[in-house]
Amino acid sequence: MKNNRIINSDEAVVGIVVTVLIIGLILSVLVMVNTVYVPQWTEGKEAAHMEEVANQFTQLKYALDLQSIANDSTTMSTSIVLGSREIPFFNSGRTYGSLEIEDNSCNIIVNRNGTSTSYSYLSDSIKYSSGNSRFVDQSYIYQAGALILNQLESSIVYGMPSFFVTTWGENMSFTIVNISGISGKTFVSGYGTYPIYTKCITSETTIDDPITNVTNITVVTEYPNAWKTVFNNSLISYTYNGIEYSFDESYSDRIIIEFSDDEGDYYNLFVKEVKISAQIAFGLIG
Repeated sequence: MKNNRIINSDEAVVGIVVTVLIIGLILSVLVMVNTVYVPQWTEGKEAAHMEEVANQFTQLKYALDLQSIANDSTTMSTSIVLGSREIPFFNSGRTYGSLEIEDNSCNIIVNRNGTSTSYSYLSDSIKYSSGNSRFVDQSYIYQAGALILNQLESSIVYGMPSFFVTTWGENMSFTIVNISGISGKTFVSGYGTYPIYTKCITSETTIDDPITNVTNITVVTEYPNAWKTVFNNSLISYTYNGIEYSFDESYSDRIIIEFSDDEGDYYNLFVKEVKISAQIAFGLIG
């Protein structure tokens, strides 16, 4: 009888030890997954979400380009996803973001030779800002016709505006998309899917009366590097065909492109200003 009791006692101890070891193994696996794999999965989800937002802002630019060309007052909508869902079971990885129509955030100023008269085109911008925990934070900005990607205090052009040379050494053309946000419907943050509604209000052009003798164009913006690329890419192929230009980069909040001509003949600029009303709709959370 005494031997039987000892054997039963040893079996109970072994069962407890096995249970403890199994629990420890499970906890070790969970810790490893949370510290190694979940961050990788989260980064991948955030990268995929940034790609999704990039495609959505590309669609937004496409819609605004169509409205600018057609001068149609039909309202169009483009949906933007502010965040990504959490990873199932681990309750981790959900990201958030913000969508905003920034008031008077871009000003394009055109100056002429021999006169103090200048032309100013002030516009709002549509901006998405991410709140990533693993992947690098990014912002996508639609500004005066340009689509800009900003990250780590550096900006690049993601979509070019309509700025080009029409006649070598003589004429340039610039379509400026002037965004105007509707008060009270310009900001949302958190998680969900929200549409941006845009509508063409007016379209004004200087095709019959261009801005003559243009000496410089100034773009007051948070993203001067991106706008430098806009002008440089549009004009660099015409450097040896009459277009002479340089950049003044001494300011942190603007880029200035200066035109010059040894014979005193400056350039004509045909401007098409398209005024767009924009608003962010609320309550459509997906």
